[in-house]
Formats: sequence, C-alpha cells, structure tokens
Amino acid sequence: MKVNNYNVVAPNVNCTVFGTDENGSQKNFNVQALLALNATPEVVTTNLLTSHTITKTNTYFTGTAGASFAITLPASNSNLNGAKYVVMATETRSTTTWISSGATIIGAPSTLTANTPVCLQYNHANATWYISL
Repeated sequence: MKVNNYNVVAPNVNCTVFGTDENGSQKNFNVQALLALNATPEVVTTNLLTSHTITKTNTYFTGTAGASFAITLPASNSNLNGAKYVVMATETRSTTTWISSGATIIGAPSTLTANTPVCLQYNHANATWYISL
C-alpha cells in the first residue's frame, strides 16, 4: 500500500484504510470489510447437507435441505472487525443454528427464510456477531 511517496506494505486483505465512521469519528477500516460487496459469492448446493462453514462474505444456499441446518461463521479474529457476512437460501430452513468459535451471535434468526438475506457484522471489541443491514 502506498501512502504519499512511501511504500508502507504490500496490500492484502489484512490492511487497514484510514477514514471516518458514521459518527464522524476517525478510525481504521479493515480492507476485507470494505471489499465485502465485491467478493465473489459462495454458492452451496444444500441437498443432504445439515451444516456448512462459511468461507466467503456472501454465501447462497440452493436446493432442498432438512428442517435443521447449522451455519458456522468465522471464529473470533481481530482482522474481521467490522466485516459483514451475508447468508441467503432458496428454501426455508425452519430450524437454523448459528455458530462461531470464541464469539457470541446476537440477533441471528432461528429460521433461515427463503430468499431473505441475513447480514451479520462482527465487532471484535466484544467478540460478537450482530444482525446488520
């Protein structure tokens, strides 16, 4: 990453970008979180699946699945601070369990409703995934 005339580090998803948040406070933004909307989605055929571990920021489940479905989000990690992950399915999963090693998940729906995206954002200050827009 180049700052003025200085090469600081080679750019990667762990770099941060200086800016201001929605409250006007100065902060560093994680590049991975900023680029989440441009990430290639993961499309997973869920026939016969009862669980899946999320590996990309946008994940779409297609096909049928049993009533119970477990979704594992990334584990607690400071590099994820501010990152948003979107999950959507083509079929309703009436009982959905959300898991993240070392982190709490607040507001995630217990039913993954067909064609309704669920967005969760990670806050590393308290190691918590929150429902988000």
